[in-house]
Amino acid sequence: MHAVITGGAQGIGLACAQHLTSAGWRVTLLDKDNDLLEQSSSELGCQYAQVDITDLESVKKFFSSITHLDALINNAGIWIPQKLEDMNFDDQKEVLEVNILGTLLCTSSAIHHLRNSSSGSVVNISSLAARTNSPGLGLYAASKSAVETLTKQWALEIAPIRVNAVAPGLIETPGTSENYKEGAKEKRAKAVPLGRVGESSDIAKVVLFLVSEASAYVTGQIVYVDGGLGAGTPQR
Repeated sequence: MHAVITGGAQGIGLACAQHLTSAGWRVTLLDKDNDLLEQSSSELGCQYAQVDITDLESVKKFFSSITHLDALINNAGIWIPQKLEDMNFDDQKEVLEVNILGTLLCTSSAIHHLRNSSSGSVVNISSLAARTNSPGLGLYAASKSAVETLTKQWALEIAPIRVNAVAPGLIETPGTSENYKEGAKEKRAKAVPLGRVGESSDIAKVVLFLVSEASAYVTGQIVYVDGGLGAGTPQR
């Protein structure tokens, strides 16, 4: 079984790769950072390719170079927090290009391989922000809402390829580490019903389930992995 993971050199993408390889999957990491790719792929003993997922030719070239694919994990994403009155439109355009168009380009380029698999599946990485509409996030939350809409749309459109999404809540990764410094992690953990900030492995375990035969009858679903945060605030 072969899986391709975008944004796979670190964070949630790397955790997904670690769990899949441990389960016997062959994994290819995609990322823009070649140094991180080399380091991560060496640690895992897996393949990698430096790909800009917003560049159609780069994406097409990669997917035309592989011969078999069972799962695509669209993990690559960025956020550039900005308030409406201070918004830089070039920054927010980049958010849309990576989070929405990058997901679109990779999925459309992978379809012909996934159709040839007996268990082809796509897992998109969304965010709890798609539901909470947190202020000051620029177009990040809107981009993840679009990813969730596309997940359901594609589940209908490209079946029997299965398409699901995983939406993390508060997860500490290299990209979010600044949000958890100087006691902020402990403070944020108090808002989570399960009492802790999540780890990348919490997301990776659910992704592994969604690409496995254990979820063979699951498609078009958004799975929120947030420690209960999206359900509300626990009583004090």
